[in-house]
Amino acid sequence: MTDCCATNEQIVGSGGTELCPSCDSKGKKVKIITLKSILKPNVLDTLNPDLTHYFCSTEDCDVVYFNTDKKTYPTSEIKVSVYQKNNLSTVPVCYCFDWSREKITKYVEEGIGSKPLEHIRQNVKEDRCGCEVNNPQGSCCMGNVTKFIKSL
Repeated sequence: MTDCCATNEQIVGSGGTELCPSCDSKGKKVKIITLKSILKPNVLDTLNPDLTHYFCSTEDCDVVYFNTDKKTYPTSEIKVSVYQKNNLSTVPVCYCFDWSREKITKYVEEGIGSKPLEHIRQNVKEDRCGCEVNNPQGSCCMGNVTKFIKSL
């Protein structure tokens, strides 16, 4: 299993949080590879890879990433729609295996509720996920998928 889909126990110890300069919510530390993959190309020249970067998951905050110098990267500087910040049904919940809110809802309504998680787990087991480079939060989506399914 890759680092991105480590169990919750493994993730807790890797921590590191700081407050978002825009909304004062705790951000989650992300690897620099995530920002290099998710930021728009014209923004990369402002990226300082020597600083620690964080992901802000607050829905009503426009900031996606920020660093220890309080430099922020808003949604307008991100290549993809961010699940935590965009409620459209077509936005991915799972970025690696193309599970949008719409697609998950369809499976749940048809009575195949565990299918998305089974599909993701199987691909994680086969070491096919790339959450660090596909998912703006820089970590596994299974928590988001599980929470979304339970909300239906």
